[in-house]
Parts: sequence; C-alpha cells; structure tokens
Amino acid sequence: MKFRMISAAIALGVAIGLSALAPAHQAHAQDGVTKLKIGYIPIGVYSYFWRARDAGYFKAENIEVELTPMSGGGQIIPALQSGSLQFGISDALGVLNARNAGIPVTYVSFNFAQASDDPVHAVLITDPLIKSPADLKGKAIATNLSYNTDWTMMREWLRKNGVDPKSVTFREVPFPDMLAALRSNTIAAAGVSEPFITLGKSQGATVLGHYFTDVKSPVVFSGIVAMQPYIEKNKEVVRRFLRAINRALDDFKDPAVVRQTIAANTKVPPAVIEKMGLGRWEKDMPPEAMQFWVDAAKKEGIVNATADLKILVWQDK
Repeated sequence: MKFRMISAAIALGVAIGLSALAPAHQAHAQDGVTKLKIGYIPIGVYSYFWRARDAGYFKAENIEVELTPMSGGGQIIPALQSGSLQFGISDALGVLNARNAGIPVTYVSFNFAQASDDPVHAVLITDPLIKSPADLKGKAIATNLSYNTDWTMMREWLRKNGVDPKSVTFREVPFPDMLAALRSNTIAAAGVSEPFITLGKSQGATVLGHYFTDVKSPVVFSGIVAMQPYIEKNKEVVRRFLRAINRALDDFKDPAVVRQTIAANTKVPPAVIEKMGLGRWEKDMPPEAMQFWVDAAKKEGIVNATADLKILVWQDK
C-alpha cells in the first residue's frame, strides 16, 4: 500500500473512531484515582482487559478504566495520537505503519500469539459449492480492516493455496458482523476471529482453513500500545497499568479463567465458550517476532523502511 493509502485508512479511522469518543486529551486523576480510556476489540483475544477490571487489578493500582469498543488499530492509533485514548490495542502492522508515517506509537505489552494447535483465526464459508480456496476466485472475502495483519495474512494464505489475491474482492466487515454477511451472501468467505469461529460453526458455517496458522505457527501479532510522549510523561501510570494487565495475563495461564471471563462479559453461548480456541498470552513476547510482519508488509508494499524492532516495545528504564 502506498503512503497516501495508509494515510487515507488512518484518516477514516479518525473519522469513525473519534466520533464515538468524548474529548479526553490527558488521563486525569480524581480523588487519587487515575482514569484511563482504552480502545479495544471486544473479542476473546483482548479479554484480559475484562479480567484486570473484574478481578480488581486496576482498582488495586488506583486506576479506573473506560473500555471503548473499536474495530482495530486503524481507528485506535489515531485516537491515541489525538489524546482521546491513553492505551489501545494494535496488531504489529498497525504499529509498523504508524512508525513509518512518523507516529510514535509503541507497544507497552506485546503479548498475544496463536499456533496451529490452538488457532483463533479461520476462514469461514457457508456456500457448499466452495470446497477449496481455489473456489474463492472471483468472489468477495471479508477481513475486519484493510492493510492490517488479517488482510495481509489472508492474502498470504490465498497465495499459499495457489490463489492470486487480485482474483478476489476484499471487503471490510467488523468481526461481529461477519456471520450475518455470510448468511446474506454479501461475502463468500470471512476471516473471522474467536468466538465467532465457533459460533459460526454452531450455526452451520464451515472452516475452509486457518489463515494465520496455516501460513506461520506460532505467530505473534498483537498487544497494547500507547504514544511514546505519553509514556515518557506518565511512566508511573504506565507501570501501574502494566502491573494490573500482567496480573490478568498470569491468570490467563489457566484456560478456565479465560473462559469464565469471556462468559461474564459477553452473551456468547456457554457451549461456544467451552469449545472456542483461545490462543496464548505472554508478558514478554520478543520484539524480533515482528520481523515476520515486516517481511510480509514489504511483499505487499505496505512498509518500505524497517525500524529497529527493539524500540517498538517499551523498555522501562
């Protein structure tokens, strides 16, 4: 993707994302409590925010959080830049794109991965005539955003299966809306994340492949980001925030805790929660894991320059 296309995607994210946010240019403290706004996607991958809140870990650090559902880093990073959010989630390509555009976004916790034995992304279909990736030629495929890790990995998965990405039409559809889009035949296939994979299967959809882990396993791809100037001015707030998050990540070593957290914060049926893939969380995923995304992005023309990957993850000094 050319720079102007990246800028257009970010601008669209600003228009959509900021319209839903009240102005809040700085985290603010009231009665000794620091109030933070966090942008996230309300899916299982990011349920550690729910755990840190529900278990009282934020409260123990004198933090009160407002979790704002958004569609991804393309909306969240511009909102961080404007000061409407203090923290948010982003995939690795969102961070790489932003850095190449001069936006100083930095991971404070690069923490989530998946592998072939526990995938959280899959290509779902409902058309019985689609029996292999080759049958997607000339059809529409949904990813949650364009030019992010989902979009890039879907294109790599198509190539791996002998399908030219130019032979399909890509459409942006938020994860929660993908099953309806499949049912209405608006799209022929969807790059879906849990719990929507298992939910879709329970409604008759079929998994055609796992577009992340079929390409690379394991693969690290997301975490929590903030703006570098904010981090430098608010190091103690960042430390307190991360202590709360890390307690949640420690809890998530037990899959039962993850499933309980998702059950308490969503209307996903219990049978789906019990079967859904979870992936895995770690507090210190290596920055070098982003090299895969650098290489993939260069292939797509999204990223031209390579940053020092170590500086993309904050080191508390």
